[in-house]
Amino acid sequence: MKEQIQAASTDLLEPTSRTTILCVDDDPDITCAIQKILSNYDVDVISDCCGRLGTWDVYKKKPDLIITDLRMPDGDGQHLLEEVKVNAQTSHIPVIVLTGQRDAHLPGRLRHLGAAGFLQKPVHYTSLLAEIRRFVSLTSLDWATANKNGLVYKQTEIQTFLEYEDE
Repeated sequence: MKEQIQAASTDLLEPTSRTTILCVDDDPDITCAIQKILSNYDVDVISDCCGRLGTWDVYKKKPDLIITDLRMPDGDGQHLLEEVKVNAQTSHIPVIVLTGQRDAHLPGRLRHLGAAGFLQKPVHYTSLLAEIRRFVSLTSLDWATANKNGLVYKQTEIQTFLEYEDE
């Protein structure tokens, strides 16, 4: 019995490896919406506002997945994609491009550069989650919140839309 308790307490102290998703977009509403959507899952979300910071965090934090906008100040998403894909240490990281640009040739061009996925803004949260699930496992968190009457209910999905476009 004593060994079981010690084993259980040791398991609680072991750090677990959580999926890390890097979200790079100069629009804070987009990064906040993605963080909110992913708050129901056992993942860490890192948000950066430009490609230069995103590139830095790719090497520093080693994410499992990158979601990036294209048009951003101080380093655009295409440069970030190219930087990730030419480096042997990071080329395995899938990159999903999330953009408001409307160009029929853009998805093919980005896939040629190494993008694993392409989504156009506005994007419904279920489409975003489906695209993310193609590359990483999303484990739902079981948590509950109280409403104004003190009743507790289980949180399932957040009804959030990403309805912003690039300028």
